[in-house]
Formats: sequence, structure tokens, C-alpha cells
Amino acid sequence: GSLAFDPEIERTARANRKAVRLAKQAARLANIELQEAETSSNHSEDEQLEMEENVQNPPPPPPPRRT
Repeated sequence: GSLAFDPEIERTARANRKAVRLAKQAARLANIELQEAETSSNHSEDEQLEMEENVQNPPPPPPPRRT
């Protein structure tokens, strides 16, 4: 049999397509940012030392939330 046109299904399908498109776009942007971060990873020595200090002395954990 032929499928009936269901406006609700069409709306859902359109929303899904939009979500997929946005997700792909976001992934592409994230990839571009990662590549830029890799190419511009010539940090100054100060930053490098700071990062190493953070590894040795991790920041204190956030206080527990009271609910």
C-alpha cells in the first residue's frame, strides 16, 4: 500500500535532517579548531612550565554541591 502523508512525521524528519546537518557542521568546525591548535602549538616556555606545574599540582577539586 501507499504511505499516507503525515505532517507530524514530515516535521520530525525535517528536524532530524536539520539536527544531522548541524551536528556535521559542528564536527567540521571542531576539526578545524583542532587542526589550528596543532599548527599553533609553539607555546612560549612560560606557558609550557605553567602547564607542567598544573600536572604536578592539580587544582583543588570543586567543593561538593549542597542539594
